Amino acid sequence: MVCIHLGYVTAYWLLNGESLPSHATYIELGVSAAVCVVLYLFGLYTSWQRRSFQQLAGTIVVSLGAAAVFISATVSFFSVTFFSLPLIIVAFIGHMILLLSSRFVMWQGLRLLYGRKKVLIIAEDESSSLALADKLLSCSGRWFAIGGWLPWKDERQLKEGLQATDAVLISPSINEQQKREIVRLCIKLEKEMLVVPQLFEITIGRSVHQQVDDTLVLSIPPFKMSRCQRAVKRLFDLVASLVIAVAASPFIIGLMVFIPLTSKGPALFKQERIGREGKPYQIYKFRSMVQHAEQQTGPVMATEFDPRITFLGRWIRATRLDELPQLYNVIKGDMSLVGPRPERKFFIDQFQQQLPDYSYRMAVKPGVTGLAQVMAKYSTSAEDKWRFDLMYIRHYSFTADIKILLQTVLVMLQRKQANGIQKNNHQKEQQLLQLLRQDEAAGQ
Repeated sequence: MVCIHLGYVTAYWLLNGESLPSHATYIELGVSAAVCVVLYLFGLYTSWQRRSFQQLAGTIVVSLGAAAVFISATVSFFSVTFFSLPLIIVAFIGHMILLLSSRFVMWQGLRLLYGRKKVLIIAEDESSSLALADKLLSCSGRWFAIGGWLPWKDERQLKEGLQATDAVLISPSINEQQKREIVRLCIKLEKEMLVVPQLFEITIGRSVHQQVDDTLVLSIPPFKMSRCQRAVKRLFDLVASLVIAVAASPFIIGLMVFIPLTSKGPALFKQERIGREGKPYQIYKFRSMVQHAEQQTGPVMATEFDPRITFLGRWIRATRLDELPQLYNVIKGDMSLVGPRPERKFFIDQFQQQLPDYSYRMAVKPGVTGLAQVMAKYSTSAEDKWRFDLMYIRHYSFTADIKILLQTVLVMLQRKQANGIQKNNHQKEQQLLQLLRQDEAAGQ
């Protein structure tokens, strides 16, 4: 709030050579508060511990840009004369300098306090530990150092391994009995626990403490949205999708023309997807692949350098513009603006063999965007996306939907998140395995 206020005051002084008039101060403070609300909706006030500064900087720049556009439109509508366009532009530059500088200092402080924690991975086998080690090393900002991995065997071995580490990362493959023993020991030794949650842990996340006579109980609501929540969500979907469709109409018209010109076939394609409670429906998207792409192979996920994707298709997939026709599905009522990613029955049947609880993500309508699309990548495993989907359903709120929609703008600017599934990298796996074994041997 102080940085935003200083940005406007300084910009006015630079442009006019005098202090902000007293009658304008109240308006400026109101505008500063509105900017802070926009920053909140873009997720700037969530925990940035263990995230990269590049992500933080991108969030600051995009959210300040969106705030500047919003303020420009608002002051023009209400004819606030002293809030001129040059003032907003100069203030935007000042806000970027102040916020980026202050946040960098805070981010560096967090990294000094909580960075480079030595993490011990506990998993059933080397393949599970390799997958978790890869995620730890991919975490930007050097927040973690791998302290090796241990298979669950006995409490004595685990206690010795924990003595030389700061935290423990527990694989989801560890059974409940073993997980309880690990948690009990970590509490005793005062070690941080990083738990990859399963359905039970996610379900109790929004439980309410209650008392039944002299017994403490956790009240866990049903795993679905209430009627009131569904009604509010539907009204928001209708209004917001119509507004987005009008705003995006130049892109929609342009793609309807250019897709058939750059590759053989129609601009749109439709495909059966599974919606709420397992009901099938036809989804509409802009075609990003060659026509009849799966005629020879059948249903397959897109890979990182998939030859089926057209030149224009790579761009519209990276920017998520291929999803725009789904606004029609939202207006029809088949989908929501925010929700789990819509999947085909072929893949759902495969996922359910690995994850018996996979169907719980179909408790709500699928979405054009969602928490998994914002927080994860296209190449993220189905199991990890499933966790984000369940977390969204469990913690749904109207504000959360707005935040996810705005944060989708950030995702549209990050091409890396739209990359297809990477093929097995044997060399990378060998390097990770060597690192784990070296650290484990050093620890012993």
